[in-house]
Amino acid sequence: MSTTVAAVILWTALWCAFHSLLATHRWRDLVRRLFPRWHAFSRVLYVLGSTVTLAVLLAWLRALPERVLWDWPGPWSLARWLGLAEAFFLFWAGARAFDNRHFLGLSQLRDYAAGRHSAEPPFRADGILAVVRHPWYAGTVLLLVFMLPWTDVNVAWRGVFLVYTLVGCELEERKLLREIGAPYAEYRRRVGRYWPRRRAGREGG
Repeated sequence: MSTTVAAVILWTALWCAFHSLLATHRWRDLVRRLFPRWHAFSRVLYVLGSTVTLAVLLAWLRALPERVLWDWPGPWSLARWLGLAEAFFLFWAGARAFDNRHFLGLSQLRDYAAGRHSAEPPFRADGILAVVRHPWYAGTVLLLVFMLPWTDVNVAWRGVFLVYTLVGCELEERKLLREIGAPYAEYRRRVGRYWPRRRAGREGG
């Protein structure tokens, strides 16, 4: 393994660890205890911090010299564009299903300004969420596979981000099952995690 590839793996893994740590309940509870008056700002600051640090990481990665390993030649380019189209559809459909203002921390700021407590969005299973449980995670997996030619450098950070995405989705599943309980367990039985699940009737069951 070259020094450059090792550095790519290290810095990408550190960003993933930073991003994951600041999203945990323990960190949020700590911020709430230490800064109870300003806790409403924590989500929007988390989003801004994650976005800026990711932009810096990606700018550094793009500046590294790379050797192309796979460039989606001939008919493979069609598979690539179909995969990217599916990824962007999942991002778009997920954005329609989720509470984006709460995700970005804007709802928390609005509730703070109005002097009221900000509640978590209700559990939903409609739209794209009636087809797959995690459209954004599925879209991220597709994006990591199909975007850009494969090089000796980006195969390293793609691998780290792919593992991080899969592990993050599993942790999200456990959190939702713990918080929602039986309704989410039934939802998991009916709806696939990343891809649509065949109906029992179609399987003859």
